[in-house]
Amino acid sequence: GAALAATDVQAVLRLDQYTTREVFATFREQSRDGRLSHSAFRRALLLLASLGGGLETAEAASRVTALVDRLFSLFDTNEDGSVDFSELASGLTVFCYGDARDKVEAAFRLFDLNGDGYIGLDEMVTYLRAVFRVMYQLQPGTQGMTGVPAEELARVTAAQAFAEADTTHNGRLSFEEFSAWYTNASG
Repeated sequence: GAALAATDVQAVLRLDQYTTREVFATFREQSRDGRLSHSAFRRALLLLASLGGGLETAEAASRVTALVDRLFSLFDTNEDGSVDFSELASGLTVFCYGDARDKVEAAFRLFDLNGDGYIGLDEMVTYLRAVFRVMYQLQPGTQGMTGVPAEELARVTAAQAFAEADTTHNGRLSFEEFSAWYTNASG
């Protein structure tokens, strides 16, 4: 199908009316064991769209449902009918409002899975893969320009991020290190 455009996603789902934190909280409430089923994903996005005033007409509701299905299949890469909550949420951060600090804090909290105050290389790869997947969908020429699948680009970028940002050389990023890298990367 046609590529998803960021402006379409924002206009239809009304995610630009919410902070990253609010969107994550809505998904977290619907998730089970870090996974979201298709119906839970749909419930979360319909709730956000509804509260944002995006479901006034039957036509609007059907646009939301179609978009939800497209986004879900984008993230259900193994086609098991559920998506990884962390991956999905990080992919959707590009649609939320909020300053860079809000987004970096939300991303960091999301990927500090064990709560130790650090992000490991694997967690960084997961985060970046989600972001690149969405980016490739929203800007179809992007993958052609890079010539690299999202998975590979995420691994290379994460390794590069660690080389640049892991100033203590301990194999993990503190919030300060991640924040400095994130701010430079999103420039």
